[in-house]
Amino acid sequence: MKYYAVFWALFWIASIALAQSVSTTYVTDVNGNRVAASSVVSTDGEHTQLSQNLNGRIVPLEQTDEKVLSKDANGSVTERIVRKYDRSGQLTQTQRILIEERTEAGGFTRQSTMYATDVNGEMHETEHQTVESHTENGTTSMQTVIERPTINGSLQPVEKRSAVTETGKDVSRQDETIYRLSPNGAFYPAVREVKDETKRGNETVVKSAMYEPIATSAQMQLSRQSVATTTTAADGSEVTRIDYYAPSAPGVVQGSGLSPQLYEQDVVMRTKAPDGSVVETTSASRSSVSDPGRLGSPQKISETICTGKCDPAKP
Repeated sequence: MKYYAVFWALFWIASIALAQSVSTTYVTDVNGNRVAASSVVSTDGEHTQLSQNLNGRIVPLEQTDEKVLSKDANGSVTERIVRKYDRSGQLTQTQRILIEERTEAGGFTRQSTMYATDVNGEMHETEHQTVESHTENGTTSMQTVIERPTINGSLQPVEKRSAVTETGKDVSRQDETIYRLSPNGAFYPAVREVKDETKRGNETVVKSAMYEPIATSAQMQLSRQSVATTTTAADGSEVTRIDYYAPSAPGVVQGSGLSPQLYEQDVVMRTKAPDGSVVETTSASRSSVSDPGRLGSPQKISETICTGKCDPAKP
């Protein structure tokens, strides 16, 4: 056991020494103590998520390695290996995703094939995804088909996605619908999301509306909305306020035809320290089932500290 602890301590130190960035997320436990929930160590093409288990050991949760196998003017081939671990740090599954992208006039075609190990450690094809994207006059149309193996081993389409993105000066609009396979073999619209983004000076507003079948109705109805407003200061720090709306609060059965009401408000603050580290703090005000019409006092949810080469904060 002592050797095991020393091994992961050395792994942690070596990872930090070689990493471009290390992001650690802290939360408050039931006793009010600030504890590290997870960490992500990132280098070029490699990401490792670490966590502390019940015995206090630092163990990996997931590790991703990505490398470009080939690349030219016509496209690229990328291989991504994902290793998943249990809470004790034991490897449970390995996934291999082969991504082939071909550049075409006004767009691209991307073929992604996923292979995963089964309980015996043997690798089988588990998913195939085809994405076709075309852009013309500021409008991008993207069609996605996801296939998975049937009981006889052949691939069958199980999900389709259709997205249209219109981009103008300081504004953009994305409308995406997800179609899923029903038991009778037909595709039906399961989820639709409409997202509008507007930039004005140092402020960016992103409005998102989600539509789904509610209760016994098969028609798409508004199920939830969000409005995210990000304000960027001169020093690069950001404050994002996200308002969440739904016809009813979480935990309450939704009915059709109800007006959306505010059930949660999150505030995310991102600041850059003098040493180059980036600190992101998230707090939330939520309504309760007993009083769905009123938000409670803000509660700090998490704090993430990134050191090294941290990506710019995005809303």
